[in-house]
Amino acid sequence: RDPVLLAARGLGTARGRRQPVGSGIDLDVRAGRVLAVTGPNGIGKSTLGLTLAGLLRPAAGSLRAGTALADGIGDAPAAWTSRQLAGRIGTVFQDPEHQFVARTVREELAVGPRALGAADVDARVDELLDAFGLAHLADANPFTLSGGEQRRLAIGTVIASRPPVVVLDEPTSGQDRATWQAVVDRLGELADSGTAIVAVTHDRDLVRALDADEIVLGAT
Repeated sequence: RDPVLLAARGLGTARGRRQPVGSGIDLDVRAGRVLAVTGPNGIGKSTLGLTLAGLLRPAAGSLRAGTALADGIGDAPAAWTSRQLAGRIGTVFQDPEHQFVARTVREELAVGPRALGAADVDARVDELLDAFGLAHLADANPFTLSGGEQRRLAIGTVIASRPPVVVLDEPTSGQDRATWQAVVDRLGELADSGTAIVAVTHDRDLVRALDADEIVLGAT
C-alpha cells in the first residue's frame, strides 16, 4: 500500500482553546492518494484541514507524520517551523486571498520555489500559468483577480513548491466547467506523481473524478 505520510488517531480538533469542534477522528493520509473531507457546513471540515496541515494543534489524540515526511525533524507537524512546514505540507485556505504576499501573479507563483532554492523557478511558473489559465494575468496584482482566479492562483502557488502533502479547502469553488476541469486534472496529476492530497469539499463531482478516499465528518 501507499506510504502513510500523516496518521490521525483519536484526533480532536478545536478552533481555539475553548472551541472544540471534532473528536475521535481516525484517518491516514497516503502518498499518491486523495482524501476528501466531507460533511455538512459547520461540522469542522476546515478546522480538520488546518490541523492536518500543522497549522492548528490537536486538541486531543494524536497527529503523527510518517518517517518519509518527518525526515528527522520530529513527527508532530504542529511543532515544525514555518519553513519546515512549507517544504512538506502546502495549504490552500478557505479564503485564498489571505495567503498572497507578492505584487504580481507571476511573482506569487515564484515565492515558494525560490525560497526553497529551486533551480527551475521560471519553468515551474510558466507551466502553472498555462495550466491554470492565468497566463494573461501574469502581471496583474493577485488582489484584483476574481474569486475563482484567486483560488487557482492559490493552488498553483502551493504546488509550485512541490510539497509531499497538499491540503486544499474547497479547491473547485468559483470555477466554471473549463477551469474546474483544469483544477481536477492538475490534482489528479499530482496524486499520480505521488503527492498526498487532502481536499475539504462539498463537490461530489470532485470526489468521484479523483476516485478519492473519503472521511465524512458527523457521520454515525
